[in-house]
Amino acid sequence: MRDTAESPRLKFCGLTDPADVAACVDAGAWAIGAIMTPHGPRALDAAQAERLMAAVPDGVERVGVFVDPAPAAVADAVRRCGLTRVQLHDVDDWAPIAEAAGVPVTLSIRLDGPDAIAAGDAAECDLVLFDAAVPGMAGGTGQLADWSLLVARRPARPFGLAGGLTPQVVGDAIRTVRPDVIDVASGVESSPGHKDPALVAAFARAAREAALEVAA
Repeated sequence: MRDTAESPRLKFCGLTDPADVAACVDAGAWAIGAIMTPHGPRALDAAQAERLMAAVPDGVERVGVFVDPAPAAVADAVRRCGLTRVQLHDVDDWAPIAEAAGVPVTLSIRLDGPDAIAAGDAAECDLVLFDAAVPGMAGGTGQLADWSLLVARRPARPFGLAGGLTPQVVGDAIRTVRPDVIDVASGVESSPGHKDPALVAAFARAAREAALEVAA
C-alpha cells in the first residue's frame, strides 16, 4: 500500500514499460517520470509516453522530463499525456516553458559546486533537483552527486537528490543530505528503462528505514 505521507518522496524515473508502473506505485511512488526528449536509451516518443502515463493512477505525479525543449512541445506533451509536472534540464530561460506547460516545474541543476546551490535558491520553481555533474550528460548518469556540497550549504528551498542512487546507498543519502525528494532511475533497473520489482521494493524499504531514523 502506498504511504503518501512518506518523506522523502520517491520519484521513479526513466520508465519505458507501462507494466513497470505498478511495482513503483506499490512501493510508494510519489511520482513516475518519463524521458520525453530524444536523449539516451530511456527516451520515449509521443505514443510511448502516452501509453506509459496512462498506466499511472491518479494521486501519483506524472512527470515529463525534457532537455532544452520548445515551450509548445512541452505544452503538447502535458495535454496528450496528462502530465501533472514537468522536469527541465539544460534550460537557460525556463519561465516561458513553465507558462506554456501550466503545471508545476522541477528544475534540474548539475551539482558542480556551491554556485549550483545558489542558483537553485534563486530559481522561482516548484522544486529543484540536484543531480550529478557529468560533462555532456543531462541526467541518468548512474554516478553519485557530490553530497558534501549540500551538507556544507543546505538549500533554502525544497529540493530533490538524484544521481547514482541504489538500494545500497539511498539510506546514506537520506541520512546525510535529508532531501525532500529522492529520484532514482538506473539504480532500480534490470536494463535501461526496465525496472526490477525486487530492486524497486528494496529501494523504497531502505528509504523508509532511513527516513524513520532521521525523524527519530
